[in-house]
Amino acid sequence: MKRGSFLFFFVTVVLLALQNCKPDKPLNVHPTDPDSLYTGTPYIFQKPFRFPNIINPYKDSVTYEGIELGKRLFYDKHLSSTGQLACASCHKQQYAFSDSGNAVSTNVFGPTKRNAPAIQNLLWAGKIFWDGRVNTLGAQAKDAFHGEQNLDISSAVIYLKSDSTYIRLFKKAFGRPGDVTEEKVYLAVQQFMMTLISSNSRFDRVQRGEDVFTTSETNGFAIFSSNNGECFHCHTDGYSFLMTDNNFRNNGIDSAVTINDFVDIGRGKVTNDPNDYGKFRDPSLRNIALTPPYMHDGRFRALQQVMNHYESIQGNEENISSPLNHSLNLTSNDKQDLIAFLLTLTDHDFLTRKEFQFPKNLQHEIIQRTHP
Repeated sequence: MKRGSFLFFFVTVVLLALQNCKPDKPLNVHPTDPDSLYTGTPYIFQKPFRFPNIINPYKDSVTYEGIELGKRLFYDKHLSSTGQLACASCHKQQYAFSDSGNAVSTNVFGPTKRNAPAIQNLLWAGKIFWDGRVNTLGAQAKDAFHGEQNLDISSAVIYLKSDSTYIRLFKKAFGRPGDVTEEKVYLAVQQFMMTLISSNSRFDRVQRGEDVFTTSETNGFAIFSSNNGECFHCHTDGYSFLMTDNNFRNNGIDSAVTINDFVDIGRGKVTNDPNDYGKFRDPSLRNIALTPPYMHDGRFRALQQVMNHYESIQGNEENISSPLNHSLNLTSNDKQDLIAFLLTLTDHDFLTRKEFQFPKNLQHEIIQRTHP
């Protein structure tokens, strides 16, 4: 072998040996704080059958650890100024995370003026609350913590930092530096609420070919989907199965001679547009049998009363929304069939899923703690 070739070969062998002897890249772990660089296990959302595509910009930042943290915060009463009110106090899983039975919700100051709506499928909602005043679930959490629970964030942070489970979950959910901040509280609750998806009612199973409607339910679905019932205008979005178009309408429950005569101007207070006075968000009809009383102020206690209302609309209320500018003509049998269909929207899986339930051991910890 020529000397030049041998030298080249020797240098190559040495370089390869040095390359193989290079130390491994340091692990992304702090020696005294092993969780502080860990950002959780990604949670992948699956679009349910005939639901819209998921375009929520926060969907790719959700982790299992963030969801678990958000769930604990959602159920923890210590984040209210009285230590007696959690998000779950007005949003109960067995009622599709609504405050079923109460016409209006009660916060730390007393009764409010509006009904606490169900929290379900809000991953697809662009504007949230009856008046659509916020655009994200994190902003909804902030609004509720401060408005309904009168959150003192300084006391809340001290409380959360005193709990070893919270410290661990904040680190796992958000990574370094692993600190507890106000913004992370809202983002964690947002992650939990994003997972509250209801998509396995008997209606869904029928649409997937796994079950069949009764004759009455079939007739009710036909009424729901026809101009005779007019339901589909507000409670579908094209061919999606959200059972709401997430829009805002005045459905004629309040007569107003002028736009200034509404007791609650609803959406108009947010937009400052007189054309929005008296308009409220179209609620989803999913799990509707479990979320009475109905309307933003909980004035109707039964579905039959809701139907009677739509038969009595005269079309002379201010800002009433088309097609709700005329009364419906439903027979007694029509109403019975329509209610039979609406009952198929109850999702028992959603109401009992363990992933949504009160966190393990949280009750014991709350009993042992003194509210800050």
